[in-house]
Amino acid sequence: MGSGVSYMRIVSTAGGVAIGSPLPWCSPMEVRPQDPSGGSTSAAAAALRNAALLRLSASVAEALDEDDICRRVANGLHDRALGYDMLGIFLLDPATGERVLRASVGWPDAPAGMRIPPDIGISHLAIHERRLQYTPRVTEEPRYVPSLSTGSELDVPLLSGGQVLGVLVVESNLPDAFGPADFDTLTVASTHASIAIARARLLAAERRRADEHEALLATIADLSAELELAPLLDAVLARACKLVNAAGGELGTYDAATGELTIVSNNNMSESSLGARLKFGEGAMGHVIRTRELMRIADYVTWEGRSQQYTRIAARSVIVAPLLIGQRPVGAINVWHEDPAIQFSDSDVRLIELFGQQAAVAIENARLFSDAQRERQYFEAVMHNSPTAVVTLDLSENIVSVNPAFETLFGYRSSDVIGRNLDEMITTEEQRAEAVSYTRRAKQGVAHGIGQRRRSDGTMVEVEVLAVRVESHGHLFGMMALYHDVSELLDARRSAESANRSKSQFLANMSHELRTPLNAIIGYSEMLQEESQEDGNEQYVPDLQKIHGAGRHLLALINDILDLSKIEAGKMDIYLESVSIKSLVDEVCSTVRPLIERNGNLLELRTPADIGVLRTDVTKLRQALLNLLSNASKFTEQGVISLHVERRDGMVVF
Repeated sequence: MGSGVSYMRIVSTAGGVAIGSPLPWCSPMEVRPQDPSGGSTSAAAAALRNAALLRLSASVAEALDEDDICRRVANGLHDRALGYDMLGIFLLDPATGERVLRASVGWPDAPAGMRIPPDIGISHLAIHERRLQYTPRVTEEPRYVPSLSTGSELDVPLLSGGQVLGVLVVESNLPDAFGPADFDTLTVASTHASIAIARARLLAAERRRADEHEALLATIADLSAELELAPLLDAVLARACKLVNAAGGELGTYDAATGELTIVSNNNMSESSLGARLKFGEGAMGHVIRTRELMRIADYVTWEGRSQQYTRIAARSVIVAPLLIGQRPVGAINVWHEDPAIQFSDSDVRLIELFGQQAAVAIENARLFSDAQRERQYFEAVMHNSPTAVVTLDLSENIVSVNPAFETLFGYRSSDVIGRNLDEMITTEEQRAEAVSYTRRAKQGVAHGIGQRRRSDGTMVEVEVLAVRVESHGHLFGMMALYHDVSELLDARRSAESANRSKSQFLANMSHELRTPLNAIIGYSEMLQEESQEDGNEQYVPDLQKIHGAGRHLLALINDILDLSKIEAGKMDIYLESVSIKSLVDEVCSTVRPLIERNGNLLELRTPADIGVLRTDVTKLRQALLNLLSNASKFTEQGVISLHVERRDGMVVF
């Protein structure tokens, strides 16, 4: 067999051109059995072949990867005992179906990684039929593009578990150069190669999964160590892009209250999307939030569901995954390639899916941590700036923390009181029982009161105390006590009460002293009116009536002041007596009628004749009715003022 062949010959035979119908498969019996050396097959030659195949098998068993296997198979078939000088091993690309040259002998011009499209060339028949194909005269094959005057080709599929891995192509520049011995030899070689390649792929897949898991675990470990939310979000996205070698990506957090997804981190975006908001179901990220399922998009540019906010983004292959806690979405992540020739693999999809599950937990933990930090900072700020003294206690009633107002109020430094028993520190023996009762009540709920507490210098301070339990999910952690200095308030209250009592007493005394001369003035004015009428001095009567009316009015004011003073002083007396209700009402109406008619009003009275009697303080009831009707007449014009009296449920209702 010859030893040289051009690159055009390789394409013509291994790749070929699809012209005419496929070549029928030739069985071994239809081929002349010829030895590669041209002589008859002998026992010695067979032994040499078997030895060469054993060496090939041993060599292939030591191979580290697919390329190494293909090289060892090619070199083993080139063994002097086998003598194949022109051959190549092609493996199928699962994504494209192309045959990719992985190793060759006798094809010096063949480029590394040469690719032959599917359904083209002679070697395609072996892949399509999943069995050996022999072409004794390539120049007679319609698919063959002539480059040599003569030659033959043997194509053996590489099979594993019913799956076609590739094809072994062996050529000769002699026609009808191969026979049954070659069929057996090359079938054995292809079987060894197939087993080794399948094993290598299995090992590679296991190594890849192990590497993926290791990378994933390392990633999750790093993410778990980051508790600040903003840096964590950037770290999550950067890690996701690195895991699958993506060109870039985005991460958004979901707010269930608004139903919106907000982009909070992006990686390698030509146009920043930070702050963009996607509605529930909008775009790829909104879609996976709605479906709770990962999605792979082959070409995002042509994908019908893309958001109008992303019309300028040149992403092609895209993986979009929801970040879920159970079935509750906390966000979404996407990674993408810009090169349309690059697609994400199933392994990439699996990695992003696993990563998304763990990233969601890390994000939720960081979010909870951030919320707890904010609550703690808020509580500390309230404690620090509160003008009220605040102290927290553990279950043993010892001090855990105090705020600056506590230090100021009681004169202790925080470092001096931590761990001390609160009640023993700020109470005397006489006050201890009261303070302990507050603390015990606080363990059950709330305790409130006013009392005295002791400062560090031994002086006492009047405080209002509020003690409450501190719990979480029904579990008691301790207590909190608040102390408000009410010394000045109590002093002011006592002073005000004393002044009010003095005022009331003064008014009561003055009212009593004023009534005596007023009664005399009223009495003299009545006497003078009678004498003037008897003496015929009628011109003095109007003035005397005015004096009498003014005196009566002033006496009524003094009586009112006296009544208020008695009420404030707690000395108002009630004098009960029986009175006819109808007579009392008629008297009041007669008194107030002139005032009512002054504003053009009409008094409507509804009092049953059999309303009966009432036991009450007649003076105060009369005054109350007069005041009510007087006020009604003052603020009503050209209207109706009604007074209805009835008995209801044993009571008299006005």
